[in-house]
Formats: sequence, structure tokens, C-alpha cells
Amino acid sequence: MKMIKQTLGLNVEDSKYYIKLIIEAVLIGLFSGLVVSLYRFGLDNSENILFSTLKYIQGDFLLTIAWFAILALMGFITALLMKWDPDSLGSGIPIVMGEVKGYFDVCWWKTLIAKFLGGTITALGGLSLGREGPSVQLGAMAAKGVSKYLPNSKTDEKRLLVCGSGAGLAATFSAPLAGFIFTLEEINKGFDRSIVIVGLVSAVVADLVSKIFFGQSPIFPFTSLNLPLKYFYLLIILGIIVGILGYIYNVGMIKASEMWERLSFLPLEVKYIIVFLITGAVGLVLPNVLGGGYSMMHLIEYTLPPLSILIVLLIGKYLLLIFCFGSSAPGGIFYPVLVIGAYIGAIFSAIVIPIFGLDPMISYKFIMISMAAMFASSVRTPITAVVLIAEMTGVTNSLVAMIVVTILAYIIPTILGNDPIYETLLMRLLKKNKGIDFDKTKSVLEEYVVPMDCALIGTKIWELPIPKSAMVVSVVRSGNTLIPDEDLELKYADELFIIMNQNTYPDDNQKIESLIYNNWKEE
Repeated sequence: MKMIKQTLGLNVEDSKYYIKLIIEAVLIGLFSGLVVSLYRFGLDNSENILFSTLKYIQGDFLLTIAWFAILALMGFITALLMKWDPDSLGSGIPIVMGEVKGYFDVCWWKTLIAKFLGGTITALGGLSLGREGPSVQLGAMAAKGVSKYLPNSKTDEKRLLVCGSGAGLAATFSAPLAGFIFTLEEINKGFDRSIVIVGLVSAVVADLVSKIFFGQSPIFPFTSLNLPLKYFYLLIILGIIVGILGYIYNVGMIKASEMWERLSFLPLEVKYIIVFLITGAVGLVLPNVLGGGYSMMHLIEYTLPPLSILIVLLIGKYLLLIFCFGSSAPGGIFYPVLVIGAYIGAIFSAIVIPIFGLDPMISYKFIMISMAAMFASSVRTPITAVVLIAEMTGVTNSLVAMIVVTILAYIIPTILGNDPIYETLLMRLLKKNKGIDFDKTKSVLEEYVVPMDCALIGTKIWELPIPKSAMVVSVVRSGNTLIPDEDLELKYADELFIIMNQNTYPDDNQKIESLIYNNWKEE
């Protein structure tokens, strides 16, 4: 009973509790926004140094050799950082998802240091990786660090971690609404009223912090003309194409990771040195594909290059991206996915516009739509995808077309049996995970909203087949908090608050989610 009271703290309906959450959300937004803005600033300068260096050494054999020696050193240092904190490997989003589900307990300060430095070095070396995945992890770890110094339960710490991840995304993309929706759609995988409050506030505050550093201009200064209705079938074709390519993209990512795993006999230092050196060699021939993809986006901001160049850059970017990401170097695929989507849209435009005699400026409509569709196809967060592109471009007259194409691109890889990329990466991490010894004296309070098709509707609360180590402590129905008794039956839209021991939380949570959301039926 003491454990339950400690975990519940103030009632979720208590106004003081919400005031406390809002104050903490502001702190999370400030700290996460500052950390991610500094990270963004560091990566921007690293890429500027990279491209300046490539121009400087061009045609000079000795300087080129010296640059490759520096690249090898970068690879070695990055490997040391990743060995010091393995939780900083790769994108970071699967680690955050796993921690929210209770599978990991990351040392926040080590990950902040290792991810920040490792990501900056990989950007300086030109690795074809994005900053957005690491920014999500940095935001989450900044939130966890703040939470450690606040009188919070494990439940509140988890809430703040979820919202910190959204604040990180908001700060790196200058897209607060997309950052907030991402926390619900991808990280939390569900609706939680307290996360809505904390998530919105922290995302907006983090965005304001980033705007102090980087201004208020949209990241993509695109304009969009309306596509005549008689050509709307072109959007269906584009959606199918992007859906298929999104499937290929995800498969390539996983195959590349498996390829690197087969080289597990190589020390991590050797792996990273190889990645940095090969990236350096590619940079001498095709420098635009280096880094997150900002150089490639600049090429298509106002006019489109010839079709042949678009195709070469798209293929080059994809191959270098899966090569670098598969190595587990610290960096993400968020922005590169958008770049690949943009180039698919640009190639589509270069083909259909001359054929149908369309206005050349419509190409940017296809580009924006394709970016959102590619994101949804790979990550399977269609709402985040649409909102993200709308915020990054400031264009809202393409929402209907964007939604149509995004839904198609979302459905196709799902039909083909392809799992979302971050879910797949999380499952791969869990297979390697040996388990964590959590504090058995702490508990976690989780909220579950009963869906319309739940097979348990009508079941009495005390008859729910939940694990014995879990207990329903309250039910919120139509805004009223009900204490479970022997006659209370489960209804649609009920909010179940279930308490679990932290040590058994990962398994218990998985079982309860299966019962409520997977339309469980008793044999």
C-alpha cells in the first residue's frame, strides 16, 4: 500500500499536480531545447568545416593523405566514445522507445556526453547520417537528468522522458507540433492526458529556445502551386511509388545492419575507421551525399538539376546512408529519409511535368508530398509526417494531397509485411539485451485507454486477466475518477491506471497492451 501511494502521488485530476507538470515541462523544454540547439549548432559548423576542407584539399595529394589520417583518427575516437557508452550507438530513438517501455535504464549524463561528441565527430567526418534521431535521444536524456533532481516518481520520470524526446525533435526541426505528435504516435504509442499537457508545453518551449539561436524562417523555403484536379491521379501513382521505395529503404537498412553484424569479429575501432575512410573516398567524388543531406536539399531549393544528376545523387545518398547507419555510428536517419523522399519527388516531377505540360513550380508540391510520404512509409507515423512537413515548409495548401499520398505510402509496406524501421531496430536491440536489474522497491503507474474493439469491454475490473504483479488502482470515465470495486465493468474509452513493479514492468506492460489493444479473447 505504501508503494502504491508513493507511485500515485497526487491524483491525476488534482490541479496542483497539473501545475507541477507544467512547471516541469517548462524546465524540460528549456534544458532539452538548449542541449539540442547547441548540438545543432555544433553539427552545422562541423559540416561547414567539412565542405571547406574538401575544397581546400582538392587536387593536393599530400593534403588529401593528411585528411584521411584525420578521418581515421575520428573513427578511432568515435569508437572509444561508443564503447564507453554503448547506449549512444546508432540513432538513439529505439533506445528511448525501449526505456519508455521499461527495457533499458540509460545513464543520462554519459549518453548526453557520448552522443553529443560522437554525433559532432561523425558530422565532421561527413558520415551520411542525420542529427534528428540523436536530438530526440539528447532531449530525452536531458529530461531524464532534470527529472533526477526533482521529487518525482518513476511514473513521472517516464512521462518527462517521453516529452523530452518530443522537445528534442521540436528544437532540431523548429516544429513543435510535430515534436509533440511524435511523442504520442511513436514514443508513447498512445494517448495520455498528462503527456498531452507536458508534451505540448515542453515542445513549444524547446522550439522557442531553438528560434533564439536559429531564427524563425522555415527550414525548407518552398512554395506550392495547386495541382489541377484532373491530374490528381498522379498523386496515387506517386503514393504507390513512394510506398514501394519506402519498403526497399527499410529492407536495405536492416540488411546493411546484418552485414555489419557479420563482421563482429572486427574491433569497433576498425569498423569505424573503415566507415570514415570510405566516406572520405566518396566525398572526393560525390561530396553532396555527405552529411545529413543539407547540401542535397540546397541543390533543389529553387531549381531542379538535370534528371541524371537527381538519380545519381539519390542512389549515392541511399547507398552511403545504409552503409553508415548499418555500422551503428552515432547518427540518425530522420532527415536523410526526408532528403530521399524529396529526391523521389524531384525525379517524379522531372518526368511527369514535361509529359503533361504542368507548371514547373508544381515540382515543389510533389517534393513536399513525397517527403511526408517517404517518412510515413519508413517510420509509420503518418500524422507526424504530414504535420512535420507543413511546419518545416510553412505551406498548408497541400495538406489534402499530402494526406492521400501519405496514407498510400503508409499502407503499401505494411501490406508487404515490412515493420516500422524503429520498431525493427528496437526488437534487434532487445535480442542483444541481457536484461537490467531494476530497483524492486519502485513502481510504475501506466495508463491504458480502452479502444472501441477491445474484447474485454463488459468484463468486471477484478476479473481482468492482468498479471498478478499488476493492479488496477483507478478508472477515469467521462472525466470522473472511479475506484475499482467488484461491480465496476470495463467500458469503451475508460482510462485504466494500472500499477506495476518496476522490475516486472517490461513484461507486465507488454501483456496488458496485448490484452487491451490486440483484441484478446480467452481461449
